Amino acid sequence: MKENPSDTIAAIATAQGEGGIGIIRLSGPKALEVALKRFSVKGPVEERRLIYGSILGPADERLDVGFLAYMPSPRSYTGEDVIEFHCHGGPLILRQVLSSFVKAGARPAGPGEFTRRAFVNGKLDLSQAEAVIDLIRAQTSLSLFSARGRLEGGLSRKVAALKTPLVELLAHIEAELDFTEEEIDGLPAEAIASKISEAAASVEKLLSTFAEGRALREGLKVLILGRPNAGKSSLMNVLLQEERAIVTPIPGTTRDVIEETLEIRGMPVRLMDTAGLREAADEVEAIGVRLARSRIEEAGLIIFVADLTADLNADIEILSGLPFDKTIIAANKVDIGSARLQEARAKFDGFDVVSISATTEQGIEALKDLLFEKAAGGKTAMETPVGELVASVRHRDCLVKCLEGLERAQAALIEGLPRELAAADIRSSIDALGEITGETTSEDILDIIFSSFCIGK
Repeated sequence: MKENPSDTIAAIATAQGEGGIGIIRLSGPKALEVALKRFSVKGPVEERRLIYGSILGPADERLDVGFLAYMPSPRSYTGEDVIEFHCHGGPLILRQVLSSFVKAGARPAGPGEFTRRAFVNGKLDLSQAEAVIDLIRAQTSLSLFSARGRLEGGLSRKVAALKTPLVELLAHIEAELDFTEEEIDGLPAEAIASKISEAAASVEKLLSTFAEGRALREGLKVLILGRPNAGKSSLMNVLLQEERAIVTPIPGTTRDVIEETLEIRGMPVRLMDTAGLREAADEVEAIGVRLARSRIEEAGLIIFVADLTADLNADIEILSGLPFDKTIIAANKVDIGSARLQEARAKFDGFDVVSISATTEQGIEALKDLLFEKAAGGKTAMETPVGELVASVRHRDCLVKCLEGLERAQAALIEGLPRELAAADIRSSIDALGEITGETTSEDILDIIFSSFCIGK
């Protein structure tokens, strides 16, 4: 997105569809000038007050009545002059009002352009700007709390704490290179390597929060698999606490992939119930089986439902084709098949096995606990404040790049190579951290990030 910062931009800021109130937002150097061309009001426009008046069309016809709010630079969301019009929330009214302001001199805003201007003007750093869209898309209270924490600078402060000692170390090394030994006391290679090792450990600690952060941000996809009539749909219904999937004693009842979202320990979880894995009895069921197999790769975790009252050897054959590290076995019908539980644990040795009953709900809480633990990278609870978690792949990749630079710098020191090489690698690590907050991020990356935003934000 190529911006002209001298443009005044306008967009509908509220969600599409009918509503009691709709908001049109303008931002830019001529926001007030454009607004007053289309807003009839008696008296002066006071800043940070709601001013009642008429919103006019290109021929000075009244389009609606509503309120104007004027927030002058720099104390506004974008850091520019910002105007908001609060009018009736009908889609046609909002389109007509927006069109009137565009004809008066504003330009339609692109996706995320208001937040991009906030970033450019120093109102937010890049990780905070990214948290804005996470806040809007949050599906659970914990996801919302995590996004709000990042918006308030939680992750930014962690990154700054990583960056400060590296900047100080780099400054010392570069001073050594610029001055003679008589002019400055140099650090021995072992001391520099030790400081790099400490920094790398801190980066690794922050990196270790990625699994739980990503699960909170994106949600966890959980695929429910098993042979026909093992209790997959019953398990899904008990997890959801509603009858979403058809439950009958007839094998092959679920013929498509049924998806629903629920919250487990504050984490958004997308459940996918599938057709039973067997040789299909008809073409429609065969399509369902193929869909089930195609979803295995995209799932973050798999719950394989094994029927304790049925042939467990057939389950073993299916399990051999599933990814071991992300499969949980729910040994179902323990209320009537408990005598075979020990046999099942022996046959499924190496897998995480939870005994459950989808009928009596026995073991369901233990299954939820294990799902959370797996999603959080083996942690049974959030060990880091959720606002400080690494939640996006971009942030993770920046930290990995930082860590790689530190490892190269340490290797250069150990091998006795010139310190200029170690300094260059430390500098690249600092730049990688700067990419998280936007200090060293290219325009192309910014275009990609803000293009995912909605128009009006």
